[in-house]
Amino acid sequence: MQIKYQAIILGGGEKAGSMLFPLCQSFSKSLLPISNKPMILYQLDVLETAGFGPQDILILITKNHQPVADFVQRRAEIFYVSDDSESASALLEAQEKIKKDFILLSNDIMIGAKILDLLDFHYSQKATVTCLVKEEDLEKKQGRGPISSNLDKSFDIMFIGSDNSLLHLTNQENENQVNLKVSKNVLLSCESVQVMTNLFDTHIYVCQYDVLELLKQLSKQKLEIENWKEEFLPFIIKHQKNVNLLNLISKKEQGLFHERKQQQFSIKVFITQEYARRVNNIKDYQQANFESMIQGEKAIPLYQGIQDFQNQIQFPQDARISPDSVIGEGTRIGNKVTIQRSIIGKNCTIGDHVKISNSIIMKNVVINSNCIIQHCILSNESAVGSATELNKCYLGCLASVEPSQKLSDECIIR
Repeated sequence: MQIKYQAIILGGGEKAGSMLFPLCQSFSKSLLPISNKPMILYQLDVLETAGFGPQDILILITKNHQPVADFVQRRAEIFYVSDDSESASALLEAQEKIKKDFILLSNDIMIGAKILDLLDFHYSQKATVTCLVKEEDLEKKQGRGPISSNLDKSFDIMFIGSDNSLLHLTNQENENQVNLKVSKNVLLSCESVQVMTNLFDTHIYVCQYDVLELLKQLSKQKLEIENWKEEFLPFIIKHQKNVNLLNLISKKEQGLFHERKQQQFSIKVFITQEYARRVNNIKDYQQANFESMIQGEKAIPLYQGIQDFQNQIQFPQDARISPDSVIGEGTRIGNKVTIQRSIIGKNCTIGDHVKISNSIIMKNVVINSNCIIQHCILSNESAVGSATELNKCYLGCLASVEPSQKLSDECIIR
């Protein structure tokens, strides 16, 4: 199947992963594992299922994220942007590589929505930009979680017109916006307007190629629009019925856009109830991992098959490992070990009489005997000394904890 779109993944800039410290202290957020599988692979799998080939996928990264390029190899094309580039300015740097309409994805989004349905909606609506937004039913909880996420603050306030137009967007965390202002021209363009407060922007956008031309024109006017979500998207939502905005696009060179005429500039929303989660902070990272372990009827399709890739590991007969735990290949488990609802990475060593619960242990980690690990994240090649108790602690790569420690709510780096 030949796809009519390019997929552009914002693979990480200079500040990527700052909210995931210390997990991204030594490597890219794109490579953080969800149930022992790097996040970027979930995105590539979803795109490839929708018909995108390596020639259709472009990943924008800075040179300090070279491990991402090495990891994906032949599954996508890599374009290196400047170290200080933000999302919108990175697109301008890569404009010669962008040949057609495109779908833009952040590198930290985990989605179960069908990409082809989103693309079909965008085409049928003749939209300039279509935003994929997730609708959350707060009355329903999927599985049980070991943490209490404050979901309300992650939602956006959206004004949505009767024709699926996005008329206004603001985040509930933005306490400065006491009064919400919407252009009268924008409001008059719809028969009715619905205000929704249980949606969040997934940071996935389908765009006509004209959007790139608009970014270029705005850059020439020195409006300092460098960030897609924080600057460019609010600007085009606010001015989508502005004649001057339409004129900027109409000045494009003939032939560059296959002589397609732009009749209107419209921002649409495609609302999905399928699984979607951004992984841009520690709590969301924990939650994504625990959601990946849900089994049975409530299992999330995006994560199905993860257990199938686990090699059969011979555990000691006295080990107690819950069915919703994931154990990586090559991991050695000692006697009388208890593991409950946790993810253990590849090639780890777990000593005797260790208790692990609600934790994420990455690869090559050593946990010596008689330890208790609860609600923790231990990064690659970290180590915990014997008879140590950790509760709600985060260890960076190569970090270590001395024996016989009792720590709570600690962030430990090398």
